[in-house]
Amino acid sequence: MPPSLAKVPALPGKTARDTSAPLMPGPVSPRLTNLRLTLACAVAITGTTLGFSSGTFVSVAAAQAAGGEAEGAEEEGDTSEDEESLDEEGTEEEDSPRLRAPDTTFSAPSSEAEEDGDEEEVAEAEEELEEEEEEATETAEEELPDPDRTAERLEGAGTDPTVAPWTTPQTVFELHGYMRMRGEFVDQLFLGRGRQEPSGIADGGNDFFAYWQPLDDGAVPDGGCVGGRETTPGATGYSACDQNALAFANMRLRVEPTVHLSDDVRVRMQLDLLDNLVMGSTPGGLSLDSSWQRQYGTLVPATAFATTQDPPISGINSFSDSIVVRRAWAEVRNRGLGELRFGRMGAHWGLGILFNDGRGIDQDHQSDVDRIMAVTRILGIYAFAAWDFASEGMMYLDPTNYAYQRPSFDRVRLDDVDQMVFGVARRLSPEEQEQALERHDAVINAGALFMYRTQNLTTEGTLDPTTGGTGSFIRRGYESYTGDLWAQFLYEDLRLEVEAVGIFGTIDNLPFDQGSCTGNPSCIDRNAFVANNGAKLNLLQFGVAFEGEYHLLNDQLGIYFNFGLASGDADQEGLSLRNGSIRQLNRPGGPDRTLSSFYFHPGYRVDLLMYRNLLGQITGSYYFRPGLSYDFIRNGFGQLLGARADVIWSRALEPVQTWGNQSDLGVEIDAQVYYRSEDGPDLLDGFSVSLMYGILFPLGGLNYNAAQIQGGANGGGQNAQTLRLLLGVTY
Repeated sequence: MPPSLAKVPALPGKTARDTSAPLMPGPVSPRLTNLRLTLACAVAITGTTLGFSSGTFVSVAAAQAAGGEAEGAEEEGDTSEDEESLDEEGTEEEDSPRLRAPDTTFSAPSSEAEEDGDEEEVAEAEEELEEEEEEATETAEEELPDPDRTAERLEGAGTDPTVAPWTTPQTVFELHGYMRMRGEFVDQLFLGRGRQEPSGIADGGNDFFAYWQPLDDGAVPDGGCVGGRETTPGATGYSACDQNALAFANMRLRVEPTVHLSDDVRVRMQLDLLDNLVMGSTPGGLSLDSSWQRQYGTLVPATAFATTQDPPISGINSFSDSIVVRRAWAEVRNRGLGELRFGRMGAHWGLGILFNDGRGIDQDHQSDVDRIMAVTRILGIYAFAAWDFASEGMMYLDPTNYAYQRPSFDRVRLDDVDQMVFGVARRLSPEEQEQALERHDAVINAGALFMYRTQNLTTEGTLDPTTGGTGSFIRRGYESYTGDLWAQFLYEDLRLEVEAVGIFGTIDNLPFDQGSCTGNPSCIDRNAFVANNGAKLNLLQFGVAFEGEYHLLNDQLGIYFNFGLASGDADQEGLSLRNGSIRQLNRPGGPDRTLSSFYFHPGYRVDLLMYRNLLGQITGSYYFRPGLSYDFIRNGFGQLLGARADVIWSRALEPVQTWGNQSDLGVEIDAQVYYRSEDGPDLLDGFSVSLMYGILFPLGGLNYNAAQIQGGANGGGQNAQTLRLLLGVTY
């Protein structure tokens, strides 16, 4: 939140952060300070009351007018009452803050003569005070930077010693993010299949499920896997490895700094340090040669002698760098008009099945867009419009002429993917929503999003788009219209939320098969494109997700029910993008020339095994997910200790799209125990830990059917399990 907008209330045992006052007040001149002290002394001498609390302090003149010693029973009674009054006020003062804002109203003077003199002195003091304030204002205006020198300040600050400023920056820096470490043990996620598909499979090639099969399973290394020969009587070969599980750990430090220039202008960023770094993957001495092979230097002759972990450097000892800048954008607000955002920023809408910003501490996928966006709010309704740079296609980038430092630029305009987004939504602010729920009122938030995307040409199929000529282009003719409706209903401890997406459009020159690239979804055979001679396909895709939850027993008991559906395609084989998402198979009767598989955003997760890891995302199927949770510890400090269990039953919409040509995919049971501490200034700041366990029972859709299994090949069907540990610190 920008400074000076609101005061964050303190929870019991927490410290409130008051951002309503300026964080860096300007200097006050000594002369102005002395003048204020003189004015205060003059008022006190004349007997004027300048009290911090009404009735706590009395003037000297008023005390003298009250008389000397008390005489008579009546006067003693009055004195006793006054003392009791003072005692009561003193008790109230002890229960409330002692320092109060000074009262600038003056009490009645003791005489007319003193009143006239005091008024003259006060008037003179006020005139001098006004003069001092005017001088301070003029000085501040003279020190304001010239807007025309903005570029000079950006280019010269910190480089030219005669240009660099000597003053302290007046901006406010805010930092948030998290640190996480995840350990995972996965057993039999390849469902017990062999490394190769049995012969006779429609699409042939490597087994999709072998992606999760340990590479050392069945390997026969020199010297034997466990040393020596096979134990089988009469065997002469080395012993083979038998391994069905994977075990690894990774980490990430996410940093989200914000620079507030004022309440209405700020620059925001998101950086990941050691992003999903597999722990132990960059031991000392490791390097990658020109063929991307692992090798060790002379200081570390073998892996067994490594004594440290080196920072990952792309192309040296890793495929990625230590620091990844994911987002950087600016937000400029005009309180009468709205807000302007520009740069690379996150995108999220509704439940996150179309756009998902991936803000959860256990997330790996997110929507990042290069965007110019305008947002306004009228009568409680948000309206926004955005232009997105979805893809620029072929770029000018000459890797052999770095010495010239030529900036990259878009070399072709007709291959750009242009995208426009519009939307309206009614959403209450968190404060308004909380107040409505406390009044036992129902809260309804809802919105609609529309997106138009188009592309004329493409350079897909070109091996080197930096040097491709005019013959590298293929007519794409892509045009799509996307509509997304979202609604949320809140009442007391009940939440019902739904999002529905529909995509319609056309696309040209997609291959019905992959030609020479069959079985390799990362390969694109350009001849397969041209052979279709301008074939046009339609887009007809839809998806829906529903979430419901109800809390009882002071929010300790939670009841959940989720449902989701993503359309499938009878002319595709498999339910994962690893199979090749746009490939249309020549089934009997020919393809229907319609791409109808809808893919949920991979950041929208409902399980631990099948959709999250095995398939990668939800597509071509529907699922039911009931669940229960109970918090053993839950308090206003933010401390939390609880457990949760969910059951996910999944079925395919098009049985022919599955590997076993059956509708039932599997039943998965997930359970977790979670804990969150009460550290940090904000409610959700602090340490958190979660231990998760999942088991997947595959059904017919994930197995080969009997007709496809030949030569005694393993048809799979074994249960998969996972055990995950998530450690995190949010700040």
